[in-house]
Amino acid sequence: MGELFRRGRLQLLWSHRLEVITAGYSLLHDRTPLPPKEPVRVDSPLALTSPSPLSRQALALSLSSLRTRLLLLVAAAYLPAVGLTLWTISRDREEAFDAVRTHLTQMLSGAAHENDLQLGSGRRIIGTWAQVPEIISGTRAECEATLARLSRFAPSAVLPTRVNTRGEVDCGGPLPPGGTDLVGDGPIAQRILAVDSAVLGMHLPASIDREVVMPLSIALRDSTGRFVGVLSIGIRIGWLGRLASDAELPPGSQLSIVDSTGFVYATLPALPDLVGTRVPGLSAMIEQDRRTMDPRSGVTIRNNRKGIMRLVAYHQLASAEGSFVRLAMVMSPDVAFAAPTERARVRLAFLFVAGAVALVIAWFGAERLVLRDVNAILAATRRLGAGDLSARTGVASTTGEISQLADSFDTMASQLEVRQDRMRHAERMESLGRLAGGVAHDFNNLLTAIVGSADLALDELPIDHPARAELATIKSSASRSGSLTRQLLDFSRRAPLSNAPQRLDAIVQGAAALLVRVMPASVTLDVHTASHKLVRVDAGRIEQAIMNLAVNSRDAMPKGGRLVIELDDVETTSQESPDHPPAGAWVRLTVSDTGHGMTPDVRRRIFEPFFTTKGVGQGTGLGLAMVYGTVQYHGGHVHVRTAPGDGTTITIWLPEASGASDDPSVPVPAVALSEVQAHVLVAEDQPEVRNLLERILTRAGFHVTAVENGQEAITASASPSRPIDVLITDYDMPHVRGDAVALAFRAMNPALPIVLISGFTRDGWPTALLASAATVVMDKPFSAQELLSAVYSARRTTPPSGTPVS
Repeated sequence: MGELFRRGRLQLLWSHRLEVITAGYSLLHDRTPLPPKEPVRVDSPLALTSPSPLSRQALALSLSSLRTRLLLLVAAAYLPAVGLTLWTISRDREEAFDAVRTHLTQMLSGAAHENDLQLGSGRRIIGTWAQVPEIISGTRAECEATLARLSRFAPSAVLPTRVNTRGEVDCGGPLPPGGTDLVGDGPIAQRILAVDSAVLGMHLPASIDREVVMPLSIALRDSTGRFVGVLSIGIRIGWLGRLASDAELPPGSQLSIVDSTGFVYATLPALPDLVGTRVPGLSAMIEQDRRTMDPRSGVTIRNNRKGIMRLVAYHQLASAEGSFVRLAMVMSPDVAFAAPTERARVRLAFLFVAGAVALVIAWFGAERLVLRDVNAILAATRRLGAGDLSARTGVASTTGEISQLADSFDTMASQLEVRQDRMRHAERMESLGRLAGGVAHDFNNLLTAIVGSADLALDELPIDHPARAELATIKSSASRSGSLTRQLLDFSRRAPLSNAPQRLDAIVQGAAALLVRVMPASVTLDVHTASHKLVRVDAGRIEQAIMNLAVNSRDAMPKGGRLVIELDDVETTSQESPDHPPAGAWVRLTVSDTGHGMTPDVRRRIFEPFFTTKGVGQGTGLGLAMVYGTVQYHGGHVHVRTAPGDGTTITIWLPEASGASDDPSVPVPAVALSEVQAHVLVAEDQPEVRNLLERILTRAGFHVTAVENGQEAITASASPSRPIDVLITDYDMPHVRGDAVALAFRAMNPALPIVLISGFTRDGWPTALLASAATVVMDKPFSAQELLSAVYSARRTTPPSGTPVS
């Protein structure tokens, strides 16, 4: 059908759907205000974020509660049923409308057919009467008598009238409306003259004493064929009343005959005020129907002139040329949709009851099937949040999601217990590290005094003196003890990392010497060093990494086995995998054992901090993480090859030190000392170290001023007996630290040579000091020769050769 019909039908259907959706929304929407959320308070450092305790009623009404979410989920699952019901209701109404449309179309079409039959009968009647001589040319009396006699046999014909060529009625009733147009030069007269059959005129509206009449006119001609007048009769529309009776119009319905100008010819039930008048706005509606729909017949739903929605069915009737007359039936849409509306009420009632039952079942079923286990998990969470790491849910282990959540919580709580033990162990290790760092600092001061005093004593004794051997042993033992302090500082994470060129084979041999003492007799240690190239590494960290790998291998062979450490040179042309080195020159360190090996899962996690497969108290999980971090820091790569029962091989690649020509394993020749008469200010809080520095520098020809803290050093700079040429300061001193002293002196003299010494760390020295070429950093312990070399390096002076120390 046309656009107007679709618009009216959709408007009615959507108004009904909106009512259903509004009712459903009112059912599902929870207008209860949400209770304000209480802040969660966590007092334990290990507490987890857990919901604050809520009352059962507040929990049930909260949109964040599981019960409410379950109800919303049930309501959402019910939406397809709602949509299907609404679609069924819509489809039912559409089918009902189609049935009404078909019925009305057939009924109006039948009425139009009966109208055509009556017109055909009228055409035959007027055609026959137009052949009667008395009607053609008889006198008025003869004509009227003939018409009266013939009318008794044609009850549907009324108002027979003869009009002469002058437009005067000379037989029959009064002049019909428009009778003057039946003759002359008008269009109606021309149509009458042009055809030999009857011409349909304009409809005549119904009145109190008669029904609607359709006039028929035909030309009268004498025996010679000459035009002598026009015969006009009216045909009663007798089928209109029968149509209203057969249709059984419901209350509020109406039948009407109207034309395109809005002129009303007849109505049933009768409306005398409208019949014979033009209704404002009616012609526009008819014209719109003709443009948007089938102009002959159709059914639509639209608002009438008063804005009331009505169902309108119409069918075009035969009418005079140039006019448009149609039969229309108007009724309330509720009449057409009465049965579908009743069925819709039943369906919606069933839908509402079924939805309410589903929500009630979900409300009470949630307590037993869902919330009981969830409350157990919440209770365990609150206990865990309060610091009770032994809290467990107690939910039975099944394959359900809530059971899996409970299992995950229990596993997490167990892991927290383990991590708490590890944290406590790490705290103990941190405390021990701080203690070790302090011990190493003090020990370095003592070693500095021992090494320096041995150097001075050796310089005093002749070459063949029997005590030189004992003094050399003292110096050598003290120097080796320095490596122990470096390990302690490594352990406490307070030692600086250096990248000096080192011979890796010497580091491996030194580590192997230590490993001999820690390996059980059941483990065979094989060391093969085929590389003598230099690498830029921190010797202490690399040695510690070798020790960690060896200890792990030892623990993997509880019943004994073989540990192999190999060192060789490798030239690679391409990178086989991300954990293999790219093309270049590398020194390869391989540590392999014949232990029990590792599974792929363990293999993927061995470098994670705190990950260990050892029992509680047997490992920290930091050893291999330290190995990985050390290798990465030095630009190397690590590869692990292992399998259960097939041992483990860990390969480390370190880049060769390109351009390094100084071999640290080759002794540096002693610097010849001379008397240069430079003024050196020494700031050192340890008396034995301070006295040693003063003796070494004095014997070398320097003028020395020694102070015991930073404040005295700054005071001495304010009024020196002579200009200060070199500053030697310790880092850790009371009152004012060494870095502040050095910065104060450098502010007074930007070119002042400064030697920074520390038995602790070089990380604390300001970058502004370290970036200067006139700054040299020394780590304790050091020898007299190393001290004087640092002073000369800071001053950038080359002493004359051949000058003895004493």
